[in-house]
Amino acid sequence: MRKNNIDGRLLTHGLRAMCAANFLLYAAVYMLLGVLPMALADDATCIYPAFLAGMLLVGPFHAYLADAFKRKHILLLSYTGVGITMAVASYIYEAHYAWLALLQGACFALASGAGTTISIDITLSGHRTSGNMLFAFCGRVGMVAGLTAGAWGIGHYPLAWLSYASALLCAIGILLCTTVYVSFRAPIGLKLCSLDRFLLGRAWLPALNVGILAFSFGIISSFLTGLSASISWIWMLPMLVLPLLTPLWVKMFVKLSHHCQRATGNMTFNLLMDGGLIIGIWTMCVMNSQDKVPIGEDTLAISALVLAILMFVFATRPYYKKKRVR
Repeated sequence: MRKNNIDGRLLTHGLRAMCAANFLLYAAVYMLLGVLPMALADDATCIYPAFLAGMLLVGPFHAYLADAFKRKHILLLSYTGVGITMAVASYIYEAHYAWLALLQGACFALASGAGTTISIDITLSGHRTSGNMLFAFCGRVGMVAGLTAGAWGIGHYPLAWLSYASALLCAIGILLCTTVYVSFRAPIGLKLCSLDRFLLGRAWLPALNVGILAFSFGIISSFLTGLSASISWIWMLPMLVLPLLTPLWVKMFVKLSHHCQRATGNMTFNLLMDGGLIIGIWTMCVMNSQDKVPIGEDTLAISALVLAILMFVFATRPYYKKKRVR
């Protein structure tokens, strides 16, 4: 039987391909999510909660799907789902905003979850923490690249062209994923719904901290498309903080997880990071649709950022030192 990573390296072909595919997945999704408030105005307010709901609805099924079906098939099908929904987004959003966003969120969560699981499967145990950090880092770099590309593209091209570009990125990601060998794993009979590969209860405090931090950056990301082209690029620089912090956060979640909970820790981080960003962008949509708001968006972003920093110093870090198990 063929084995994974028999040469003992971290950067095998499989992990390189998965990291590149993860970069493309996040770039494809955030290229469109970041510009919807500008492209659809007030109509975008219902898209973000629906997208987040889709992510949450499939969460309890992650473990069962990864156990009962071939993980590579789930990965390819979910990437295909993201690509198709992105390709038709500019047409269907106008008629069925919430339903399409719900499906996009579900496919994105499945793709992210399956990618995380496979990236762990194909990496030797001694390299898995480093592999987790690299895989997550590539996704977050893709997120910033997608937001930046969308902010530039919406000023030069119609929304339909951006949706086609997102679908193309997913197609390239699919091609990369097909080159990854995933060895057979016999099913162990997991129940249909569980928190496995979804939420790590032991990491609730760091997860909340990540969500608040991401919320502040979700608001900041909206400045990319909300200001003039000569000014908006300034806001790309703060967004680079998230990819730089991602490996440290992922390592924290991994070290809070028990044996066989590594994937759960990684996916908890991703869920709260993406959830916080989406809620932050959604908040900006709602605030921009109101005539008067009690607080400015810059004040809200800075307040959330300060809260996240203070929370990490005085609560999350001590909690992590006390509860870590690795």
